[in-house]
Amino acid sequence: MREPYSKHIGNGVFELRIKFAKDICRLFYFFYVDKRIIVTNGFVKKTQKTPRREIELALQYKTDYERRKRYG
Repeated sequence: MREPYSKHIGNGVFELRIKFAKDICRLFYFFYVDKRIIVTNGFVKKTQKTPRREIELALQYKTDYERRKRYG
Protein backbone atom coordinates (compact mmCIF):
# COMPACT_ATOMS: atom_id res chain seq x y z
CA MET A 1 0.00 0.00 0.00
CA ARG A 2 1.09 3.53 -0.59
CA GLU A 3 0.39 6.89 1.01
CA PRO A 4 -1.94 8.00 2.44
CA TYR A 5 -2.60 4.50 3.85
CA SER A 6 0.96 3.38 4.50
CA LYS A 7 4.29 5.12 4.90
CA HIS A 8 7.87 3.82 5.16
CA ILE A 9 9.31 4.89 8.52
CA GLY A 10 12.83 3.51 8.14
CA ASN A 11 14.87 0.32 8.42
CA GLY A 12 12.13 -1.69 6.71
CA VAL A 13 9.38 -0.63 9.12
CA PHE A 14 6.14 0.82 7.76
CA GLU A 15 3.28 2.72 9.38
CA LEU A 16 -0.27 1.68 8.51
CA ARG A 17 -2.71 4.57 8.90
CA ILE A 18 -6.28 3.74 9.89
CA LYS A 19 -9.14 6.08 10.65
CA PHE A 20 -11.83 4.52 12.83
CA ALA A 21 -14.78 6.73 13.80
CA LYS A 22 -13.13 9.85 15.24
CA ASP A 23 -9.88 8.12 16.17
CA ILE A 24 -6.76 7.82 14.08
CA CYS A 25 -4.85 4.59 14.69
CA ARG A 26 -1.33 3.73 13.64
CA LEU A 27 0.12 0.24 13.34
CA PHE A 28 3.77 -0.47 12.64
CA TYR A 29 4.74 -3.51 10.59
CA PHE A 30 7.52 -5.05 8.52
CA PHE A 31 7.86 -7.78 5.95
CA TYR A 32 9.60 -11.03 6.81
CA VAL A 33 10.58 -14.25 5.01
CA ASP A 34 7.91 -16.02 2.90
CA LYS A 35 5.85 -12.84 2.49
CA ARG A 36 4.94 -12.67 6.17
CA ILE A 37 3.82 -9.36 7.59
CA ILE A 38 4.76 -8.84 11.23
CA VAL A 39 2.84 -6.18 13.19
CA THR A 40 4.99 -4.81 15.98
CA ASN A 41 2.89 -2.26 17.85
CA GLY A 42 0.16 0.31 17.47
CA PHE A 43 -1.39 3.30 19.14
CA VAL A 44 -4.22 5.82 18.88
CA LYS A 45 -2.81 9.04 17.55
CA LYS A 46 -3.61 12.12 19.62
CA THR A 47 -1.17 14.66 18.15
CA GLN A 48 -0.19 15.75 14.65
CA LYS A 49 3.24 14.14 14.81
CA THR A 50 3.95 10.44 15.38
CA PRO A 51 5.68 10.08 18.77
CA ARG A 52 9.36 9.20 18.35
CA ARG A 53 9.03 6.68 21.19
CA GLU A 54 6.50 4.63 19.19
CA ILE A 55 8.81 4.53 16.16
CA GLU A 56 11.77 3.50 18.32
CA LEU A 57 9.66 0.77 19.91
CA ALA A 58 8.69 -0.61 16.48
CA LEU A 59 12.33 -0.66 15.37
CA GLN A 60 13.34 -2.40 18.61
CA TYR A 61 10.61 -5.04 18.18
CA LYS A 62 11.72 -5.69 14.59
CA THR A 63 15.34 -6.16 15.65
CA ASP A 64 14.30 -8.45 18.50
CA TYR A 65 12.03 -10.54 16.24
CA GLU A 66 14.70 -11.00 13.59
CA ARG A 67 17.30 -11.92 16.23
CA ARG A 68 15.02 -14.54 17.81
CA LYS A 69 14.12 -16.07 14.44
CA ARG A 70 17.76 -16.24 13.38
CA TYR A 71 18.88 -18.05 16.55
CA GLY A 72 15.59 -19.71 17.50
